[in-house]
Amino acid sequence: MGMIYRLIIYHESQELADNAASALFNRIDELNSVMSDYTDESELSHFMNSPAGTPVPLSDDLFEVLSLAQKLAKDSNGAFDATIGNLTQLWRKTRKTGILPTKEELLHAQSLSGWEHLTLDVKHQTGTLNCSGIRLDLGGIGKGFAADKAIELLRQHGVENAFIAASGDIRVIGAPPGEPGWKIQIETFSQSPEEVGNYIIYLTDAAISTSGDVNQFVEIEGKRYSHIIDIETGLGLTRRSGATVIHSQAAYSDALATLACILEPEEAIQFLKKHDAKLRLIYIDSDNKKQILTTSNFPVALSD
Repeated sequence: MGMIYRLIIYHESQELADNAASALFNRIDELNSVMSDYTDESELSHFMNSPAGTPVPLSDDLFEVLSLAQKLAKDSNGAFDATIGNLTQLWRKTRKTGILPTKEELLHAQSLSGWEHLTLDVKHQTGTLNCSGIRLDLGGIGKGFAADKAIELLRQHGVENAFIAASGDIRVIGAPPGEPGWKIQIETFSQSPEEVGNYIIYLTDAAISTSGDVNQFVEIEGKRYSHIIDIETGLGLTRRSGATVIHSQAAYSDALATLACILEPEEAIQFLKKHDAKLRLIYIDSDNKKQILTTSNFPVALSD
């Protein structure tokens, strides 16, 4: 999945913690071999290379994560879409070269995107890509999904207090000894050194994800583009925004943080409320002013 996973475990048995950690990282490697679009040997790549219109048996993991992605795609009218792999590949090239895709390249990639091109059969646990050339990208949900599966595994090993982080996605259970929860520093959208790290909360038995253009962006011809792709334009988002989402599952917090940046701010608030998520969204409005929107249940920052 192209990133480092960080793990913290508290347990009275060093041997149990070591065994659990070893099993967890083996599970992460296994999920990478299922979901990665960076390697031709992954299950996802084999599925993408299957003949169009042919039902392909899928593993439990791939079927589950694709089902979650399709649910969110349907709920968001395609704003979240795992079939944008062709656009993703174009944008990766753009970020390396600093050259925008041509109109023809964008139109072609957009024609090969659309969640309706993927059909999942629950009864037979198969997936079908309905036209040739569709590329799948689970970058907006895969990290969180892997974190959820990792936590499941830790609990099977008897671990009840743990922290796992993958880039902007964090999943926790329990708490460190003597603490009410895991202390999480939120840096959704810091514009100055004074703002960095000044929003801290406690989190327990939940997931938190942050997405936006603070660290991942490219500037081309004086315009700033996020790493998050807008399916309507085929390019990275140009509205400056950062979202932090809390949910019971990291797969959802991962995907919903991306969606919160794509949707219009008020629409994002309403969408995340419907999905039992807590949101803190910061964006730059048309007057170049920073705005902050939160759901009413988002945790208040700890006092100094």
